[in-house]
Amino acid sequence: MRSVRQHGDSEPRDAVSGSDVPEDAEFEEALDLHRVRCPECSRPIALFAEEEVLPQHAVCASPWDPFGLTVCAGSGVAVAEAEPAAEPAGEGSDMAALLTLPAGLDWRTQPFSHAGVGRAAVRPAA
Repeated sequence: MRSVRQHGDSEPRDAVSGSDVPEDAEFEEALDLHRVRCPECSRPIALFAEEEVLPQHAVCASPWDPFGLTVCAGSGVAVAEAEPAAEPAGEGSDMAALLTLPAGLDWRTQPFSHAGVGRAAVRPAA
């Protein structure tokens, strides 16, 4: 008969509590990140304080061809040429607005992918 050995620590590890995990804003402040807009594609890019040029980033030329990515011409441009990106407004206060449907929209009347399926495709429960 084999005996089972435990490898590693014999003491249980403590789980990270929710209060120990930094919020996004705290995380960015700890890393000294700032956001700028690329002068070529106008996309916001997060940068460390010591970065002097924009990193290489991709541009999707057409939403109909999501795999046709190309390197943006703004890659490698000096950070001084890029304008600062607007900070996102209070995300917590906008959450209710995001989750609320427009007045004339009722989710019960929206079409679904199974709306046109005939009765023959529906099997009775066993």
